[in-house]
Amino acid sequence: MRRHLLLLLALAAAGCGRGPPPLFELLKPDATGITFVNEVPEDPGFNIVNYLNYYNGGGVAAGDVDNDGLPDLYFTSNVGSDRLYRNKRGFQFEDITERAGVGGAEGWTTGVTMADVNGDGHVDIYVSGVSYLTMHGRNVLYINDGDGTFTDRTAEYGVEHVGYSTQAAFFDVDGDGDLDMYLLNHSVHSERGRSSRPQRERHPRAGDRLFRNDGNRFVDVSEEAGIYSGVEGYGLGVIVSDLDLDGCPDIFVANDFQENDFLYFNNCDGTFTESITTAIGHTSRSSMGVDAADYDNDGRPDVIVLDMLPEREEILKTSANAESFEIEALKRQTGYHTQYARNTLQLNRGQRRFSEIGQLAGVHATDWSWAPLLADLDNDGYKDLFITNGIVHRPNDLDYLTYISQPAVQASLDKGITQENLTALLRRMPQVPIPNYAYRNNRDLTFTNMAEAWGLAQPGFSTGAAYVDLNNDGALDLVVNNINAPAGVYRNRARELDGIHYLRVVLRGSGANTAGIGAKVLIQHDGMLQMLEQMPTRGFQSSVDARLHFGLGPSTQIDSLIVIWPDHRTQALTHVAADREITLSQDDAVGGTSHRVEPATPPLFTVSSRLGIEFGHDENTFFDYHRESLMPHQLSTEGPALAVADVNGDSLDDIYVGGAKWQAGRLFVQQRDGTFGASNEAVFQADSLHEDVDAAFLDADGDGDQDLYVVSGGNEFWGHHDALRDRLYLNDGRGVFRRAGDRLPTFFENGSCVVPGDFNGDGYTDVFVGSRAVARNYGLIPRSHLLQNDGTGRFTDVTSEKGGQALSQAGMVSSAVWLDYDQDGQLDLIVVGEWMPIRVFRQENGRFVDRTAEAGLSGTNGWWSSVAAVDLRGNGRKDLVLGNLGLNSYLRASRAQPARLYLHDFAQNGMIQQVLTFYKNGESYPLAGRDELVHAIPRLRGRYASYADFGAARIEDVFPASELRKAQVREAYLFASSVALNNGDGTFTLQPLPIQAQFAPVNAVLADDFDGDARTDLLVAGNFYGAPPVLGRYDASYGLLLRGKGEGRLEPVDMEVSNVVIQGEVRDLEVVRHADGGRLIVAARNDDSLLILRPLR
Repeated sequence: MRRHLLLLLALAAAGCGRGPPPLFELLKPDATGITFVNEVPEDPGFNIVNYLNYYNGGGVAAGDVDNDGLPDLYFTSNVGSDRLYRNKRGFQFEDITERAGVGGAEGWTTGVTMADVNGDGHVDIYVSGVSYLTMHGRNVLYINDGDGTFTDRTAEYGVEHVGYSTQAAFFDVDGDGDLDMYLLNHSVHSERGRSSRPQRERHPRAGDRLFRNDGNRFVDVSEEAGIYSGVEGYGLGVIVSDLDLDGCPDIFVANDFQENDFLYFNNCDGTFTESITTAIGHTSRSSMGVDAADYDNDGRPDVIVLDMLPEREEILKTSANAESFEIEALKRQTGYHTQYARNTLQLNRGQRRFSEIGQLAGVHATDWSWAPLLADLDNDGYKDLFITNGIVHRPNDLDYLTYISQPAVQASLDKGITQENLTALLRRMPQVPIPNYAYRNNRDLTFTNMAEAWGLAQPGFSTGAAYVDLNNDGALDLVVNNINAPAGVYRNRARELDGIHYLRVVLRGSGANTAGIGAKVLIQHDGMLQMLEQMPTRGFQSSVDARLHFGLGPSTQIDSLIVIWPDHRTQALTHVAADREITLSQDDAVGGTSHRVEPATPPLFTVSSRLGIEFGHDENTFFDYHRESLMPHQLSTEGPALAVADVNGDSLDDIYVGGAKWQAGRLFVQQRDGTFGASNEAVFQADSLHEDVDAAFLDADGDGDQDLYVVSGGNEFWGHHDALRDRLYLNDGRGVFRRAGDRLPTFFENGSCVVPGDFNGDGYTDVFVGSRAVARNYGLIPRSHLLQNDGTGRFTDVTSEKGGQALSQAGMVSSAVWLDYDQDGQLDLIVVGEWMPIRVFRQENGRFVDRTAEAGLSGTNGWWSSVAAVDLRGNGRKDLVLGNLGLNSYLRASRAQPARLYLHDFAQNGMIQQVLTFYKNGESYPLAGRDELVHAIPRLRGRYASYADFGAARIEDVFPASELRKAQVREAYLFASSVALNNGDGTFTLQPLPIQAQFAPVNAVLADDFDGDARTDLLVAGNFYGAPPVLGRYDASYGLLLRGKGEGRLEPVDMEVSNVVIQGEVRDLEVVRHADGGRLIVAARNDDSLLILRPLR
């Protein structure tokens, strides 16, 4: 008896130790009756070598085909028969394919969509197909007869297409009340070549099509509607969404390979304008599936596009991913948009502009990915992200590509693909089953992968997927089409969790659009806004449950619900109880409105033009990587310089803007009418060889007017080249300048900044000149300079005397500011830069002593790009606003797991090589792949004869510890742009800026009261394009207004409220007093014109 009692207690204890069951349960095929398997054989006549989409798999569609209130499922099979399963309740399904008459699609089938195409109240099925080589597929429209059977009426409706179709989306293009069709097609390029046809040349079998529904028949209106149907279009994903909230559905097309993704904004007249390059900074390169939904609950749909960047290092380093910097630049020159081989998450900012923040969100690397689905899987009120992935054989494996490029292999393939050589090729393509990803929305623009915890991490090769509430319990289940494995049916247990509620909305449209496709439903509850669009086709080759599902978290009631129907009429409900399904009819709608919410107050800024400032910075072409191939970014694009002062004593501010190499700086003098005219062109033209990276006006010679100091840099020149000398231009008091060649000490540096300040209190303006880098030796510390003014405009280098090596070797300086941070009456110096902490040089007895540690700022090493002194709390103490790389980067860093730069002659050629490392899963890896390392350090070639040999080599695997110990090491611990609040006791407290300020590097900061509330606000701007493709350019910032809320709190202001839209690489921001008594904000942008904003408060 005692033994039995102890056993029971042990079992009870074991049971208590178990956590709650996973959110999802994978149901077995013999339990559900869904025995579908998409078997893809290895066929010499049709395979991955001669058809690159061979392993793209099939899709799945969910819809109630028999109107019994339960969603049914349709699966496409590439080679075998498609299957239709009727839902019998309780996760029991019956295969009714033959009885329903939908098993007749021949050849290779791809995507499937369910929609009521003819508007008779019954769900129809459209299946896409491929006709190529031995597969003779075609597109099929199955019209639901309403009696459990379907009839193939493809030709009758005019939607037949024989070619390379991927998916169809049905929606009302022209607002006439019926459903039109966008047909997504791909092209065919063999693995051994790419299309050589012109980019936009139309093709009868490839290229997308738009079909207008004319009642009884569809008509191809692609060309007149502005839809590209070029042979290069390699469409793998399409999503329809009202992205600009003008009430008309827009189209986003994800194209594989080099063709741009397409973003078609609907002109609301049946035509579209393709706008990808103006709306989005960059896209995925091998774009696959796509979804659009409002994941941050701001009322605007965002867009997620998938690619194939591996998360696992051993797969990443053996796969072809990033292109070279030169190829990237060449593609842009020939009309292609900037593309990177990773998932991209486009945050909708309004005004037809998006910020790509996939890396910040943590969803950029999910391997060979197919279907993204944004939906609330855990019913907490925020949309999560489910991603399918995996490919049976990996044709981008670098060792395989090396093998297949051999002349003997090519000669064998030229004779035809046999079972023997196909088997040999497949043996060299790795086969790695990959788990799907399931990201929980963290409610702060980021996600956390919960696939393992949620029960969704089974390894395999998954392609199409749909979310659907199969048992009508108020939780979204998942259905996945797998290759060579049974379809996955995942039951969602969210309703079993206490306190979690939902609302399901069924739309009944009037006229032929019976499901109300294109409608929006907005709900508000407990201060939260949610928005869903009725658009079932989404993800990859699939369509989802047409019933709209809202997770409500603990809310038991909806405060308000608004439906905006496709004809812009609306319907409103209040105080709607949770945990039920409601049906809304378009016949009950009234009036007309737009979802777009206009700001309650006028915008805070507007763009000023016609001021006579005719200047465009023209950056010269120079690739730093040709000299130092392992640099983490270029340093040759630091300009333009910008400085503002009244140069002629007329109480109007004038503007100096610096030029790039072979471009003279320009001085624009403000006239009484508020326009600007160029002045002093000859004196600046004489110095056009110099690259102007910073400038400052100061009274150098004590005569009461503003002279000009210009810093030279650019990283192109080295040694004692005259173009590296800084310049001082003296003002005659009337705004006429001459270069004073003998007033500055002689030094040759790649400079970064000049900061005027009377540090010794003698009444004469001194300067600190920061230096950015040592040309040809990235990572080594250049010399910065403290220059003391004798009062006549002659400067003496007193760095060694006043600051010693700590100041002269402060670091790779990017910015600095004078500040009496401890309020002892003496100016101190704050210096920031790359691979260095926020350095505090306190003035003590006329010398500058490094008091970084005492100030509480040790361990703040980052890639700091700017610093400004601002009293954020109104307490009389200046705080620091610090621009950094930001958090939207492939690189991550912390004190425990820093980013590191090793500097050493690894190649044993008398030169320094830079090896950048980062941590992933607790291990430190070189950022560079095998090819990049071997190119820079040829002796590694023998050790790593193949890419598999290199694989997931850690830094200690590549170089022995003895060699790493000889290297100089730089470290970075944090990349967040931040504020350092002045505690008033000689210390600072560092805290990050809001996440909206982390989208890109912050290169410029401006402080003022921009909204008229007597509190200090911040305007920050940045971006940086000179990063290698493995990291990708940082372009997600449009500038950001941070509204001061007191006590150092800063609140980001939505772009549609502020109207701050500063595109491009911003290097500086300055305030200009204008002749009309107002202020202008001037933004200096690299390789672009000056942008001028006018605050309206």
